Amino acid sequence: MDITINKTSDCQATLNAAVPADEVSAVKNDIISSYMKSARIPGFRPGKAPKSVVAKRYAEMIKEELDYRLKSDIQEKALDENPDLKVLDFGTPELSVQEDGSCTLTSSLTIVPEFELPEYMGVEVTVPSSEVSEDEVDEQLRKYAEASATHEVVERAGAAGDIAVIDFKTTVEGKPTAEFCGKPIGFMEGREGHWLSLDGDQFLPGLAEGLTGLSAGESKDVAVTLKEDFPISELAGKEVLFSCTVKEVREKRVPEVSPDLFAGALPGKSMDEIRDLVRENLKSAKERNIEEAKADQISEKLADQLSFSLPAELVERENENTVQRKLYASIQAGDYNAAKDMDALRESCKAETERNLRVYFALQEIARREHVVASDAEMLNAISNMAQQAREKNIKSFIRKLQRENRMTGIRLSIITSKVLDLLGRNAKVTVEAAAEAEAPAAEAPAEA
Repeated sequence: MDITINKTSDCQATLNAAVPADEVSAVKNDIISSYMKSARIPGFRPGKAPKSVVAKRYAEMIKEELDYRLKSDIQEKALDENPDLKVLDFGTPELSVQEDGSCTLTSSLTIVPEFELPEYMGVEVTVPSSEVSEDEVDEQLRKYAEASATHEVVERAGAAGDIAVIDFKTTVEGKPTAEFCGKPIGFMEGREGHWLSLDGDQFLPGLAEGLTGLSAGESKDVAVTLKEDFPISELAGKEVLFSCTVKEVREKRVPEVSPDLFAGALPGKSMDEIRDLVRENLKSAKERNIEEAKADQISEKLADQLSFSLPAELVERENENTVQRKLYASIQAGDYNAAKDMDALRESCKAETERNLRVYFALQEIARREHVVASDAEMLNAISNMAQQAREKNIKSFIRKLQRENRMTGIRLSIITSKVLDLLGRNAKVTVEAAAEAEAPAAEAPAEA
């Protein structure tokens, strides 16, 4: 196998490789042999089918694995022969099989530019205390009770904190709202049996206030002026008339904090035991937050000390990911105007993208110096979790899919990045804030320890 790498810029290089026919054949035979051991082909006992039959039956899968193995072997040898070359991305290799059975590969590499790595051990960080106060335990129990609240029908006028169950229809400028918009608009046309919190609603400002004080059977028209960033553009800033009839008034009833409240999840537990479990959950949540705070502060302090040029194509590609994350967060927060000026959004995200990339490069260099690697077991665990989230039952097929999409290197680098941040966190100089200054994190409902 002959490999040459030509550096074309500070951040780019070209890899060319030639693999002799005998080496290609050896890899292919090894793959076929592995299939022969477990192949189930009608007419043959498991593992006893002839090589030629197995090769024909699994030809497509064998070809996929051969391509992946050849690319992986070339990349591994390229790194072994060029230890000072820090490859970030091998791009999309072009593999070509010749008539004589040999193969060639060409790939455009993205390489890490040269830079001076700042001191990374013993970074000073400040984190909140992981101690849990009794007030925090009380607050968590109260939240659990609130989440277990019921809403019971009452024979009285609706008040703040109640739920009004309403039927409603809407009009704009005297026309049914769908007619005004010129298209079906779902919920905003009207609903029967809609539950409306009388605590107020920013989505439909003034509707809850307008219906407060009404009893079951009473009707009222309420004019609601929608915000300028309302997601249905035809209604943005418009006054919508809600013609409502209250069907029921339901009062929120919060159960008492007692062992009975937790009997389903924690049968037979005393209140003291339940409080201990809540305290442990809160402490675990705080400790997770502390590790995240360490990683964030270390990354920021590294970024402040890094300044070097970056591959323009990489910045552009990664900036799109940053933009999409920002856009999603804005929409989740109710800001529907975020997508109106995408050019401005991209420009505003660019500095953050560049800082993140420089930190990412620094973490990979630290991994090289500290010999941090992703083990096969860690890779398999990460891929198994990904397969579970994607609801992929056949892990081998899922791995082949990742290989075809050239995602394996990214998964490995992600594991390495996480391990490096853990290493730096363990070696950081940590200052702990006073317990009174720390805020309690959100924790899950108490569960059996």
